[in-house]
Amino acid sequence: MRTKSEKRDIVRFRYELPVVLEECGTGVHFNARMYNYSLHGIYIESDLSLFSGTRVNIWLSDLAGSSLPEIRFAEVRWCEEISAAVVLYNYGAGIRYHQPITFREFPRPFQVIQGGLKDPVQPIK
Repeated sequence: MRTKSEKRDIVRFRYELPVVLEECGTGVHFNARMYNYSLHGIYIESDLSLFSGTRVNIWLSDLAGSSLPEIRFAEVRWCEEISAAVVLYNYGAGIRYHQPITFREFPRPFQVIQGGLKDPVQPIK
């Protein structure tokens, strides 16, 4: 995951889940893995280097068309090569949704990641 120290305005939740990304307009799907999320965005890792500003659709499962939430019109904010010794994927990326989502749209359980500045939510079980 991203190693830089960050100052986040929104609390993030740890949750690991396979996802499918589609670059908008191309119809090309590729596998990735979500490691955390907030109401405004997610952190994913994949083997594909994504350009900042790229618009993507996201399916929160390993198959497009599943019953898990689909997030349309999200935007890649940053993408960095992962230089850790043992990693599953080569790149980590922060993706921001064009419209915030609600907690009901995501799987549970939640685990709060320290760093949320505005919304000190406790873990939900």
